[in-house]
Order: sequence, then structure tokens, then C-alpha cells
Amino acid sequence: MKPPEIAKSPLNTRYGTFDLYDFAWSENEQDNVLALVSDFSSRAPLVRVQSACYTGEIFESTDCDCHWQLETALQLISKEGGIFIYMLCDGRGAGLLTKIRGMNLTATEGLDTAEAYEKLGSPVDPREYERAAFILRHFGVNSCRLLTNNPRKVAGLVAQGIDAIRVAHMSDPTPLNESYLRSKAKRLGHMMKQFGTDQ
Repeated sequence: MKPPEIAKSPLNTRYGTFDLYDFAWSENEQDNVLALVSDFSSRAPLVRVQSACYTGEIFESTDCDCHWQLETALQLISKEGGIFIYMLCDGRGAGLLTKIRGMNLTATEGLDTAEAYEKLGSPVDPREYERAAFILRHFGVNSCRLLTNNPRKVAGLVAQGIDAIRVAHMSDPTPLNESYLRSKAKRLGHMMKQFGTDQ
């Protein structure tokens, strides 16, 4: 993997001030990965790796918990110190077109997320974590406490040589997103106590 171009700027947010980095592997927008860094001294800092969810994070859709995950992670990382890595790959890496088509199948045919992606012929979660691991190593991080419910994220970082210990990052289901979260737990293997897939 060739090294990326890197840009840095301070970023003031409602959660605190971060150092915002852009790691650009090409001029293609989706080849950029953002990192929001809050000063940390721990040898295993708090880390969140999150993929873009424009419907949830920008438009605050009530059908998922992505906005809650982003907001809560930034609050925790600002308070404790750590790194928030934001990958511009919506739809778990399947892309916006597939995601919106999948959302429509969920709304019109009652399919869950996994079933909708399968019907569209798309992998349910094709994301890779080589770039996230590169960013962590850039900041001298070889071990982290990873805010996630997704065992594939833990395994993805471990496969890249990062010692990642999972920290649960689970919201309380609502009547509007419970079926979505249940699908993540039962069909995608996410670790969620509310649905009996976590200790």
C-alpha cells in the first residue's frame, strides 16, 4: 500500500476540540479516511472505527443507531483521549446506490438488511481495515480498546497486527430501529446483550 497524503487541522466540535487528519490515498473522495484525535497517553487508547452513514449521521434517520454511535464515541474519546477513524464507505462498504436500494427493499418487502443485500447480490460487509490499521500505527498505536459490537472489526484490526480489545458500544433499541438492530445481532453476528448475542 502506497503512503497517503496527509492534511491536518484543528476542529472545534460540540464534544470538544480534536486534531482532524485527512489521509488521502488518491483524489477519489472515498479513498480519504478521516481521523479525529484527542490527546491520549494510554498505551491502549480508546478507538472507534466508523463507516459513513449519511442517512443516519447527516439526516438523523431514526431507522438505525449510527448517529448515536458517532455522537457517543466522540464524547467518550474527547473525554478520555483516543482516535475516531471515519471511513467514507457508506452501506458497510457496498456504496450509497446499493444501500438505498436495500433500504427500499426493507421498506417495501419487509426484508432485513442482510436479506436485502443478498437479494441485490452485494456482500453484506465487504469492508477492510488495512487503512484504519495504517492510521493507528501512524499515531504509534499498536494496541487499542475498540468501541464496537462488530466482531469483524476486531478481527480486521487484529489481522493487520493491531491488538484490539473490544469495548461494547450498544445503544438502547427504539421501536423504530429495533428490527434493524436485531438483524445486525441475529444475521450479522454483532454482539448485543439485548438480543442475546453477547455475554
